[in-house]
Amino acid sequence: MSAAAKRYAKAVFDLASEAGEVEKVTKEFGTIGSMIEENAELRTALSNPMVDPTQRKAVMKAVLERINVSPLTKNAVLLITDHRRSDVLPQIATDLNRLSDEKAGRIQAQVTSAAPLSEPQYQKVATALETLTGRKISLARKVDASLIGGVVVSVGDKVFDGSVATRLRELRTALLPS
Repeated sequence: MSAAAKRYAKAVFDLASEAGEVEKVTKEFGTIGSMIEENAELRTALSNPMVDPTQRKAVMKAVLERINVSPLTKNAVLLITDHRRSDVLPQIATDLNRLSDEKAGRIQAQVTSAAPLSEPQYQKVATALETLTGRKISLARKVDASLIGGVVVSVGDKVFDGSVATRLRELRTALLPS
């Protein structure tokens, strides 16, 4: 993550904390970051130096109005856009989410599964991780069909791999002579 993204995330976090809007602003930045990552045209319009700064700001204003963000988020994003750093908005969203989780006493965990799990299954994983870590868990969800089945859970620097693909690899290694 870039140093600029960390500085902006910390500044936005401090402002949101003062306003009592940490959760709301974090969610809004997450939405904006996702939109930029998922939309190539938007990403190009915001990061291409050939795009006039006035047009870049107009595009960002239109995006912000469409998703109806708080004034704090709107002002922060437009300031970042004015400084030609809208390319780091997804990174800012990620770091803002981390700061928000730290403040709330949560830790991030990523659950990767071969197919989307049901809400009760995600809740069961979160409950098991909370018991294991003794802290609240914020689950990020990811689907990776190459796992074949099962799940891979990452919490901090620990990985719990219960995927079928890994089990098959281990079995192949054990059965085939080297």
